[in-house]
Amino acid sequence: MLLAFVVLLFACGAGYGSLILAARIYPILFPGSHFIIPCPGCGQTTSSDPSPIDKRMNILIMGLDRRPQEGDTVFTRADTMIVATIDPQTKTAGILGIPRDTYVNIPCASEDRINTALEYGQDDKDYPGGGPQCAKDTIEENFGIKIDHYIIIDFTAFKDVIDSLGGIDVDVPDYLDDDLYSDTEKPGDYFPLHFVPGMQHMDGRTALGYARSRNTTSDFDRIQRQQRVIFAVMDKAMSMNVLSNALDLWNKYKKTIVTDISDFMIPGFAKLAVDIPQDHISALSLGPCMAPWTTPGGADVLLPSDEGCKRIVDALFYDQQLAAEGAVVEVRDGTTSNEDVAAQAVTLLTNLGFPQGSVVEAKAPASTVANTEIIDYTGKTYSAARIAEWLGVPATAVRDSTPLDADLRTTNADIVVFLGDDANLGALSATSTGSQ
Repeated sequence: MLLAFVVLLFACGAGYGSLILAARIYPILFPGSHFIIPCPGCGQTTSSDPSPIDKRMNILIMGLDRRPQEGDTVFTRADTMIVATIDPQTKTAGILGIPRDTYVNIPCASEDRINTALEYGQDDKDYPGGGPQCAKDTIEENFGIKIDHYIIIDFTAFKDVIDSLGGIDVDVPDYLDDDLYSDTEKPGDYFPLHFVPGMQHMDGRTALGYARSRNTTSDFDRIQRQQRVIFAVMDKAMSMNVLSNALDLWNKYKKTIVTDISDFMIPGFAKLAVDIPQDHISALSLGPCMAPWTTPGGADVLLPSDEGCKRIVDALFYDQQLAAEGAVVEVRDGTTSNEDVAAQAVTLLTNLGFPQGSVVEAKAPASTVANTEIIDYTGKTYSAARIAEWLGVPATAVRDSTPLDADLRTTNADIVVFLGDDANLGALSATSTGSQ
């Protein structure tokens, strides 16, 4: 498996789909061979047998906010933080994006932005495990996610990977202008970015800038842009007969990787990746459970809502059956509200785990209903039950369809939700008035 290629993609806000792509290609190119991860001091096993992946595994992927002039011997702040979860039992996977300005308690320091945990831990010579362990502990303490392994990479080589593919084509949905973007952050050293909606061809430097720009946009938008870049890389790689130079790529980029993943685990990852359908991969962000807040020192940060973030974490890390069912949901407004509550429900269900595009708002008008009804047409019972829970309505709101319901769908949805006034569409984030 071409792990160098995979983690470079991960560093730009990637998805586990890149792991699947690489894992499928590597055994074809190099049958019978084991891919070795050189990682001095990472505690690799000495057994010659590959380690099977037989239980859920959570991996923290961090891309360093390190400038070329800083060299490659120090850990800096993490520009990108992603937790990938892989479940071999349900054959599902998920990716959680964490905004870098999330304000949390850091075990090896104090309260600060989450992206500083790696640097704090590395500076604290007495903290067991140093920077990587502090970053792992920070995730577990604040969000209840146990981290099994980590991957740390530098951004520098990512540009070369994109260029080695001849660039990528990214579908840009919105205008983005950033005259102050800089690769180095040296005074006056700017690389202005200007993107218009539509399909845009990007070389490595431009793609990295599109994924990392923060001056004129939010961290939430940034996470979505990173995902567009990674899938564009995957599309380009699959459309070409590439990776035949896999060993050359590995030799070129392996020094950009620091990880505690044993080389003997890689064949297990490869086998598991083949078994996970791409539509069983979910991608969520903690952005919806964040609220802007200003620290006593005047720093603008994002303060997480404990309840809202727990709902997102639970949906991704402990609710993979939702992805396995793959339900398509149609939402109809049956409330007496003058607001677009159907659109609010679509956003809520998407934030809690339904893939983008799988929850749609019905265009046809709906009659008013006293209480919410959730009609299951195709036996997606688990998804229907979760919708009831997330909308705060009783389980009795869910029922199987009858012949009389045949004309109620305006799409081929598996589940139709008629929203009543009893539905709770409260935001995942709470207005923050102080520190946690």
